[in-house]
Amino acid sequence: MFLHTYRARLVIYSSILIVFLTGTLFYSYQYSYDVIMGETNKHLVRLQQLLNAHMKTERDELLRYATIVSHDLRLKEYMFIITDIGGDSKPLQQLFDRQFGWLPIDRKIIIDNEGHLLIGENHTDMAVTVREKALEKSSSVFYFQGKSGLEVVAVKPIKYRDKVLGKVAVSHYLSQEWLNSNKKILGGEFFLVENNNIVNSTLSSIGSTRFNISNNLLNINNTPYRLYQITLPGKNNKTLQLWFGLSEESIRARLTQHQDFILILAGAGIIGILIVGLVIIRNFTQPLFHLMHATSEVSKGKIPLLGKLKVRNEFDELSNHFADMLQALREKQIEIDKTHAELEHSAITDTLTGCYNRRHLLEIFPKLLAQAKREKFYVYALMFDLDYFKKINDAFGHIAGDQCLVHFAHLLIENIRTSDYAFRLGGEEFLILMVSEDIVTASKLADKLRQITEKNPIRSGDQLINITVSGGISYANPKNSAEKTLNQMLSRADIALYQAKRDGRNQICISSHPDDTIELTTPQANTS
Repeated sequence: MFLHTYRARLVIYSSILIVFLTGTLFYSYQYSYDVIMGETNKHLVRLQQLLNAHMKTERDELLRYATIVSHDLRLKEYMFIITDIGGDSKPLQQLFDRQFGWLPIDRKIIIDNEGHLLIGENHTDMAVTVREKALEKSSSVFYFQGKSGLEVVAVKPIKYRDKVLGKVAVSHYLSQEWLNSNKKILGGEFFLVENNNIVNSTLSSIGSTRFNISNNLLNINNTPYRLYQITLPGKNNKTLQLWFGLSEESIRARLTQHQDFILILAGAGIIGILIVGLVIIRNFTQPLFHLMHATSEVSKGKIPLLGKLKVRNEFDELSNHFADMLQALREKQIEIDKTHAELEHSAITDTLTGCYNRRHLLEIFPKLLAQAKREKFYVYALMFDLDYFKKINDAFGHIAGDQCLVHFAHLLIENIRTSDYAFRLGGEEFLILMVSEDIVTASKLADKLRQITEKNPIRSGDQLINITVSGGISYANPKNSAEKTLNQMLSRADIALYQAKRDGRNQICISSHPDDTIELTTPQANTS
């Protein structure tokens, strides 16, 4: 049922907007991630190309140094003397140092065609590698793992008169200095790896670390590096590798910054949508809910109080119209209730005197009888009749007679207890019903009313009319039904009343019928 309400629809629409916003921001983040990673890969490729070009330039430069040495005429002549005639190689060493000491190389050797070292007796590891390439008659440049680390070697044949006398080889270490200088140029990190262990690196304080690479990513101290392997032409040791990499820390920082921005934007968007949605729901559903609640109350027969609103939209205007309608209904209801109360009052009240009528007597007596039974009291009937009422009508007129009835009724109403009931039975006959513990209270009240009536004459025009009343008292027999008990009680009260009239009027007579189940204490009045 909730899903069919407009409130549910607004919630669903707001949820759709939130999902759409979240999806859009997620796509934006993923797209930015792909762009950044793509640019990083392109940058790495460009750095790879730049590094390869730089290393090729270094190899070409090293080969040029070897060429300078191999083309020196005096060196060739010394080589010819040593290899063909025989002689000491010491002058060749001196010549090399004197002629080529300026060359920026780390190691140099000269070997003859037989593989004998003429220069560089301390560099046998380098000589071994050069001898392995002795079959190659042309120039060559290669990398190899020497006793001092990785180095690049340039080899050039020495020819004299179209005859190859031997080879000259010069090398340059890929030392820590070389790694650091290239790091400054390229901005990345270098890793020299042997047997899956990092033996040298431009990173400080990493020591000997396992080289565990996955998808070209290496994680060192929780920092990933995107790597590519540098191709080393002619490297004689396949277990030795040189890698170049870029830290993804900066990439992560950019992505984190972008991610934070996306999260802030998403959070602000979601909060904004929620606030707008709640405001819409509140502004839309609150007046509608009030109207629905008011309509429901009206359908139950109630007329709720609906306050007027400041008109800001159609719902406020509708609510105000509904409030006006409820106010009109409330006024009509008050008028109807007042009329109904008047009708009810007139239905149980004597129009002339204001006392209750016989209809209300039949309604109230069962309640008084039940109350008397609960409290173990009695219901007493005090019946009164105005003395010589016909003479008053004949002497003073019916209007004066009615005034006498009204006057006596007011005396009754003003002097009885709040728990007693005064009735007009018809004509000049009145009745008081009261619940009391004994007859003494009833007889005292009856005699009090008799005396007050006698002492309060009524003025009609210029005439002063003295009136007296006679009264009879009886009580209810609780053994019988309410209707029968009422009839018996009124009948005995009526008998006692007429006994009082026969005895001279203006007195109270108490019934002592032999069927009474209790003994009555007779006050100073006549007993029938």
